[in-house]
Amino acid sequence: MNEHTTSDRIIEEYLGELRDALRSVNPSDAREFVAEIEQHIAEGRATLEPGDEVGLRNLLERIGSPSALASELEETESPRAVSGMDRATPWLIMFGGFAFGFGWLVGLYGLWSSKTWRIWDKLLGTFIWPGGLLGIFYLFLATSSVTTCSGFSRAGQTAPTLTCVHNGIATLPRALQFLAGVVIVAAPIFTSFRLGSVLSRGYADASNPRGVRLVSLGRAKRTSTLLIWISLGLLVLFLFNLVLA
Repeated sequence: MNEHTTSDRIIEEYLGELRDALRSVNPSDAREFVAEIEQHIAEGRATLEPGDEVGLRNLLERIGSPSALASELEETESPRAVSGMDRATPWLIMFGGFAFGFGWLVGLYGLWSSKTWRIWDKLLGTFIWPGGLLGIFYLFLATSSVTTCSGFSRAGQTAPTLTCVHNGIATLPRALQFLAGVVIVAAPIFTSFRLGSVLSRGYADASNPRGVRLVSLGRAKRTSTLLIWISLGLLVLFLFNLVLA
């Protein structure tokens, strides 16, 4: 009984790895493919002695590794050309605020109307930060230095006594100012890079019922895009330090 359970566990682990490897494939095609492999395993297992783990592992090895099977299936599936709106959305989310805010709203529409991104990606693109890079500057201005004053008058005083409290990033130690600036700048850049990363591979789940595989970006192109975001982040961080200075 224990040997049979161990064999079942080996098959379940194999099929689980296969399902994970097929996440970027059309869900219906993936389910059909896994069912075929499962049937093939059952037919091959019928010729083995009960509990023959070595024979079972050899059978799975002959069928192929989950990653190799997934690659073969992906090669037979036609990729979908990414729409122009989907390609533009991460950039509009980042830079659209400079077009009088209208560009960011267009990017927001593209984000929420597309089936490429999941709900948490859409929420991320919406709230971090509203307005994209332009929203960063407004956030800097709003949090750099805030002064709150209160006053009261005593008998015989001609002018009220004022007590002022300074709040905001500018009142923090320089190291903490720099850390806060890094977080504020990195958040929207990470958001747009995240949206672009999802776009490069696509999702195959409830948010993308067709489960189509998107055209992948080349490694060199992904690296170049990342360098652009990093350079942009350093530039904005430099401007942030100028504002605080």
